[in-house]
Formats: sequence, C-alpha cells, structure tokens
Amino acid sequence: MIKWSVTHKRITALFCMIIMAVGAFSYYSSERQENPSIESPICSVTCVYPGASPEDVEKQVLKPLEDEVNTISDIKTLESYAMNSVGIIKITLEDMSDDDIEKKWTEVKDKVDNAKGELPESAYEPEIETDFTSSYGLILGLSSDEYSYEDIKTAADSLKSSLEKVEGVKEVAIEGNISQQVEIDLDMTKLQSYGISPQTAATVLKARNINIPGGNLELEKIQIPVQITGEYNDISEIENTIISVSKETGTPVYLKDLAEINLTYEDKEETAYVNGEKALFVCVKYMDGLNILKIEKKLQKVISDFKVNGLYADMNMTELYNQAQFVNESISLFNENLISAIILVLIVVFISMGIRSALIVAFPIPIVICIVFTYMKATEIPIHQVSIAALIICLSLLVANGIVSNDNMNVYLDRGENIMTACTKGIKEVNIPILTSTLTTVASFLPLAMMQGSAGKFVNSLPILVTVALLGSYITSITVVPAMGYIFLDPKKIKRNEKMKAQKEKFKKLFRLDKGKGAFSNFYMKVLDISLRNPRKVLALFLAMLIATSTIVPTMLIQLFPPVEREQYVLNVTLQDGATVEKTEDACLKVSEVLKNESSIDNFSYKVGNGYTKYYVSFMPNNIATNKAQFLINGTRSEAENVERDIINNVPGISTQIKYLEINLPTDYPVQVRITGTDINELRRMAEEIQEIGYTVEGTKNIENNFGYDSYKLDVDINEEKASMVGLSAYDIASTVRMAVNGVEISELKQKDINKDSLPIVAKVSSDKKTSADMLDTLFLTSQITGDNIPLSQVADIDTETSLNKIVRRGGERTITIGSFVKDGYNTRNVMKAYEEALKDYKLPDGYTMEFGGENETSNDAFSSMKLPAVIAVVLIYIILVFQFGDLREPLIIMATIPLSFIGIIIGLKVMGYPIGFMALLGAISLMGVVVNNGIVLLDYMKLVLKDEKDVIKGIKFACETRLRPIMVGMITTVISLIPLMISGGALWAPMATSIVFGMILSSVLTMTAIPCAFIILHNRRLKKGKFRFS
Repeated sequence: MIKWSVTHKRITALFCMIIMAVGAFSYYSSERQENPSIESPICSVTCVYPGASPEDVEKQVLKPLEDEVNTISDIKTLESYAMNSVGIIKITLEDMSDDDIEKKWTEVKDKVDNAKGELPESAYEPEIETDFTSSYGLILGLSSDEYSYEDIKTAADSLKSSLEKVEGVKEVAIEGNISQQVEIDLDMTKLQSYGISPQTAATVLKARNINIPGGNLELEKIQIPVQITGEYNDISEIENTIISVSKETGTPVYLKDLAEINLTYEDKEETAYVNGEKALFVCVKYMDGLNILKIEKKLQKVISDFKVNGLYADMNMTELYNQAQFVNESISLFNENLISAIILVLIVVFISMGIRSALIVAFPIPIVICIVFTYMKATEIPIHQVSIAALIICLSLLVANGIVSNDNMNVYLDRGENIMTACTKGIKEVNIPILTSTLTTVASFLPLAMMQGSAGKFVNSLPILVTVALLGSYITSITVVPAMGYIFLDPKKIKRNEKMKAQKEKFKKLFRLDKGKGAFSNFYMKVLDISLRNPRKVLALFLAMLIATSTIVPTMLIQLFPPVEREQYVLNVTLQDGATVEKTEDACLKVSEVLKNESSIDNFSYKVGNGYTKYYVSFMPNNIATNKAQFLINGTRSEAENVERDIINNVPGISTQIKYLEINLPTDYPVQVRITGTDINELRRMAEEIQEIGYTVEGTKNIENNFGYDSYKLDVDINEEKASMVGLSAYDIASTVRMAVNGVEISELKQKDINKDSLPIVAKVSSDKKTSADMLDTLFLTSQITGDNIPLSQVADIDTETSLNKIVRRGGERTITIGSFVKDGYNTRNVMKAYEEALKDYKLPDGYTMEFGGENETSNDAFSSMKLPAVIAVVLIYIILVFQFGDLREPLIIMATIPLSFIGIIIGLKVMGYPIGFMALLGAISLMGVVVNNGIVLLDYMKLVLKDEKDVIKGIKFACETRLRPIMVGMITTVISLIPLMISGGALWAPMATSIVFGMILSSVLTMTAIPCAFIILHNRRLKKGKFRFS
C-alpha cells in the first residue's frame, strides 16, 4: 500500500479529491442539532377519574395499574401520584440500549391494557406517554387582550396551515386554547318549582339530539335510506327543547324556562400568556434527519409573510424559542474553535519542521475530517457540539501520525537516500509504531462508547468519531503522507539543506531545545542526572505528589453536568394546594407586572395549570396542577436570582423556583430524603421533623415535602337503604352530584363549518350557587318508583372533611419525599452528607424505611458507568504494549505513568475553577492513550540505544535527550489544539479540555523522569538475577 500510493500519486490524489467532495456533501446535507438525541428511559401513564379523591384514585386506579406494571423486569423506579380526579404513574428504566427501551414500552402498553378491566367504569382511558425527548424546535406566541380566544385561534389556525406546508416540518400544534361550549346553567329553584330534576333535564336533552340511520326502504327496486334526525342546528333549538309538561296547566315546559343557555368558554384547565397578555402557542416540530437550519430559513419567510398579511392589528407575535438559532450559534462556535486549533497546530509544525513539512503534515487533516463527516452521514450521526468536539480533541492526534511519518522520511533523506527509498522504506519502518500508538489511543477512547445511561448516550458519538478519525489518520499517514513527501521533499526540486536547516535553527533558537545547548534541555539533563542517581526517591516523590493532590479532591465541587449556557431560564410559581386556575392566573399577572419592569428580560411566556411546552430534550414540564404555573424567560441568566428576589418582595402568597436547563434529566430536588410506610399521618409527622432538622444543615434552602397540605372536601355519604327504597342507585346520585358540581357533557352541537369541531353541550348548576356548600342541600333527584323528586339530603349525609391533595407512591408503597435546594457556593454532595449525618440518630417506627437521593443518585450512576470502560481501556492498552515490547513487566513502567496525569488534571481543574464532572473524567480517561504514546516513544528508543551502549546510565541519558524534542513538540501540539476549546468551550467542554491540557503538560514532563527511573530500577533487579536483556 505504501509503495503503491507513491508510484500511483495521481490515483491517490483522485481518491483524496473524491473523499473531500463526498465529505463536503455530507457536511452540508447532514442533520444539525444542538445536542445528540437520546431515547428517554422514562414513561408516564395518566388516567383521569373525574371527581375522585386522591384516596380513591390511589385505590381504584393506581393500585391495579401498579400491580400489572410491577411485573415488568428492569424497572429502576416506579413512582405514582394520586391527585384529585387524576392518577399518574412514572416509570424509569435501568440503563439499556434504545432498542431495548422500545421493547419495554411495548410491555408497558400490554400491561396497561391488562389492567383496564379493573379500573372504574367512569375512569377515562389511560394515556401512555413515552416520548419525553422529542421537543418543539420553534415556538411562537400570538397574544392580545383586545381579541377573544376564538379570534386568536382563527389567526393561529391560519399560521399553522401555512407552516405545515413547509418541507421538513413534522408537526404544528396549537397550545393553550380554551374551546367554546354550549353551557346550560340549570336554576335549582325553577327546577324545583316544576318538579323536574337535573338528571331528567339532561336525559331529555340527550335523547332529543340524535341522528340515527333508520335502515333502507325499497321502492320500485330502488333502495331509499331512512334517516331519523333530531339534531340541534343552533342554540335557539336547544332553548326551545320541551323538557316536560306542566301537570297543572298542561303547557310545555321549555329548557329556557329552567336554565340560561349561553355560548361560553369551557372551564379553564390550562391557559397561556405572553408578556402578560392572553395567548396561544404555535409550536413547530422538525422531521428527523434533516438540516433544521435550512428548514428554519423557510419557516421565517412564511412567518414574515404572515406578519404582513395574516396577523390582526393589535395582535402580537413573539418568537419564544428558536432551536435553530442555538444550533447555529453552537456549531459556529465549535467550527471557529476547530479552525483556530488547526491554525495553531500548523504554526507549531511550521516553526519546528519548515513550510514543506508543514504542508505534508497538514494536508491529511481535511481528508480525515471529510472521512469523519462521511461516516457521520452514513451512520446518521448529526452535526452537533459533541461531534465537532470530537474533531477538535483528535486534531493533535491526527497531526502526530503525520509528524512521525514525515520526520522519518527526512531522516532517510538526511542519510543521502533517494526520494523513493525515503518515502517507502522510511514509512515502512515506522508503520508498526504508528499503528501501535494509534491502537493504544483508540483503546483509551473506544470503550467509552459502552457507557449507558443518559450521560453515556450523550457522549456516545465522541469516542466513535475519534476512533474513526484516528484510523483515518493512520491510513493517510502511510498513503497520503508518502505521496506528498515524494512531491515536496524531492532534493532535486528544492535546495533542501539550506532551507530546511534554516527553519530548524529558527525553531531551536526560539524554543532553545537543540541538544545540550538549550536552557530547558540543560535543566532537564541536570534533573535527569540527579534522578537516575536516586530513582527510588524520585518515584516516592511522585507518589507523594499524587497523594497530596488527591487531598484537594474533597474541597472541589462535584457536578455531573453544568447547566446549559444560554440566556434563558425557567421560573416555577406555586400557590397553596387547592388553588384554582383563576387564582393562579391572578397571581401570575402580578408576577408579569414585575417581569415587565425588569430590563434584563427580553420577553417571557407562561402556562397556568400545566407545564410549559416541551422545548428542550431534557426539559421536564410540570405535571397538571391548578395551583402551578411555569414561565419561560428569555433574558440575562446571571440576573435570574435578582428577578426572583423582586418577585418574592412584590407578590405575596406564592413560592418560586428558578430552574436552568440541564443536559441530563433533572431531579426534583438536589437533596432528597425519602420515607416509606403505610400511614399517611405518620409519614407527615416524620416529614415535618426531618424538615426541621434539615434547616440546621448548612447549605440547605427551601425545604419542602411532596405531599403538600390538606384541603377541605364535601363528603357525600349515600345511605344505600334509603336510596333503594325510593328507587335511586348510587350511580344516579353520583352522576347528579357531578353535574351539579362540575357539569356534565350531555351532547354536542355540530357547527355549520365542517372544518370546525363540534361544540360540547354541558349541563351544570348555575355557577353563582356553586360557591356555597348549601347547593347540595337544594339538589334533588327523581325517584324511579314514584316519580317524585327526592332531596339529596334525604338519601345521603353531607359533611365537610379535610382531604389530601396528593398521595405519592414509590415502588408500590406510600413514600413522602423531603426535598431541599442548595444555596449557591455549596457542594451538593457535602450538603447531602451533612444531612445524612444529622439524621443518623433519627429513629423510625417499625415498618418504615428511610433512604437518601437527589443529584447524588444521578451522578453516582453516571460515574459508575465509566468504571467498566476505564478498566477495559487499561487492559487493552496493556495487551497492546505487551505485543509491542514482548515483555510483561516493561509495559507496567509505561502504565505507571498514567496516574501522573491525574496530578495535572486535579491541579488544572482547581486552578481554572471547574468542578469534577462527567466531562472532566471523560477527558482523564481519554488522556490515557496519549500519555502511553509518550512512554512508548521513550522506552522503545531507550531499549534500541542500549543494544549498542554498554553504559546503561549514559545510554538512558542519550535516549532521553534525543526524544525530548519530539515528545515536547507532541505535547505542545496537543495543548495548542485544545486551547480554543479550553478558553471558549463553555462550562461543558472547557473542563474536559482542561483535564487533557494540564494532564498532558504535567504527565509529559514527569514521564521524561519517571520512566528512566523505573527502567533503571527494573534493570538493576534483572541484572542481579542475571536475566537482563535488551530486545
């Protein structure tokens, strides 16, 4: 292959052009994302049970569903929430592949189907949600207080229709809409005067509004369909429906005599606002596998046209979220870092090796990058910050192979060999060492692809792409580099000695690294001389440095992933349990007034009664709750806490919480204490005590429990004996009470416009009477035996009782969670340890258990997933070294240098102020292969020199002095290539770059001393045993 590539230079050049053309096409046509897509291991099952208390939901809905779902294997946690009228089950799976996750969700659907027969008849069909990672890429807000919801909906529908036509758009949804309905407000006084019960009126209305096929009549062998219709066409027909006939006068009793019939809006369950104005959200979801930057450009054109031709006067359109903007900024930043890194590396190579050698080393870089882009396109890996970071990380590694190949060609030319020999035998000589160093680096990266969990899947493409780049670098170093060398290094075409030696002299003078004359070289040789006379003391010193550095670790912040860096944050607003949507809206309008006066905020939007629209892969919206609202604020993130402080000072009666976007799935509370047991009152008692203890722990704030507080309820206790005597069933009574309290949809009114949905017809008791508990005392039902109207109070006792607002279960048992947030500047792990210490003497009643959770659980799982890849990487590197050196002990000398890099990593993170996190540890693991390569270069040459040199000390010094320059140049190129990422890579990538940079610097310097010392100790031992040999 080597000789062929040189003798067929034109064909080699053709292949290079084809690769670059395909790579360029792959780059421009590949999907763009801000972050990798991750299959969520979370699924939810929601079942609505209208009018049911949390206790009833727990017993009749959650328990049957849990019993079925719990039979599925590999469930990590099963959490259930019983609230008024709704039950929610949240299923989290153990770490597994995306394909296995899909299979588990199929099992969940089957188990839920099995449980349906055990659910109450009036419970709705359970809804299963498995897509927790899919999010909307563009969210627009149409807002105005001058228009009705129907007007805003008309404009939103028009915009939706236009956006759906854009190629690449998967879905357009409208959120926050409040639909119209026909509301029948029954007047209990009038019903009683006519002797008509609410249930009778509802039954008549339902029976009147029909459209039923009557079959076919055959007339003269022609079939004529018969249609029986009594459908309502408008509200006036509903008003004039005859409900009964007066027994006294015989005149008909019309519905309008008993109730007010109006076209109104349905009861608010979820409302949306933009900048304090009522609004609807128009949400766009992109198709997978496409370049969203191109799609977004088309969408912006549609939006611009709509602003001119479709948007009503005094109606505002606000861009609330635009994923394409963040994707473009993220990729552009990384592209700039990549280009900066390439330029810096080329400068180093140019200074050290000259212009022609720099060109030879540099030319394979775009080829390898194009190979990577082609692989990404073929395997459907999108272009995102992880894939671009992979290219930056491996940049110096790509150059290293080219430097070795180019350098050996120059060695052959300096000996006077002809250009063909230099470009063939010179490359062949270093082929195996290059392959070995490539494989050791691959061995340190590739096992990282085995990591499971959301953190592992997030970085999954990084080790794969680095591996592809390294293999591509190896191929180009034995094909493209010799072909380029044949063209650029031919002594017949250039005045080789004059120009190249001049360049080398410049480099030597600049860095003063020429043998024995540079200050650094002189200093190093003096240190090496002392070290070789005291090898055990030197190694003991390095061990002491490692131990001393490890004492710094407990003082450092541990953080799995940093918050996503963008000028945007979420504000959660919570009122007391049981607060209505209307009350929550009023409080949020006051919050809006505060936000309008904040200069740091560009715009804000929020939803009341439900979580905000899913707009980011790891963002978890709040569950349905009438007392909660969730704001998305586009503004300066550093001012978020000041904004929250202003809200708390100006809006009483609410609690607030600022949340920043996270890369991993967020936890409810950073610090958690969970108590499991049976009795709710006992659980609450302990929760209150543990909360009080929590306030004594330094660093905790806003401690709360997830059961909340009790509210009042009216308990209707049916006397079955009395009810049976007058012909009333429990169902008759329950349905009548529900209609009186919440209203019941009894039929629907079809609209003339067939494109519009039918309007529900809802019967209820007049709303002004629903505010009083006395309403139920005036309610009556019609006896199925006598036809008389029977007061509800005659067949049921009505009492006021306290009621739970929520019951939370975990693993099938009642579990209350005491959660705490952490003050700024405090280490979450240390706060959790302090909380555990404060509770070590707390005594639990028999049958109750306590466990701790929060961010520690998530981070421990992620860090644990790195253990196996790290072990595999070490084993693979050792095996490769054994093959390289043909010895079991000598590779241990090189392996022992790996911990030396940890000294630099810890110091670097501490100095730069970064926490110990997933990305920093990822950098530490990936650094192992690079550190080992330096050891290979040094140890291999030491053994080569000692074949001829009888004075071991002299031979070691000569080898170290000779290899000082290439090792230092390799270190400099690695460090230089990562400086842009370390400076401007943000909180996510800077810690990883810092780990590699500082670890590389210190390990390279220490390796030049540690390996000679370890080698001389091994030599002396073998010499005593008579087993020493050099091979």
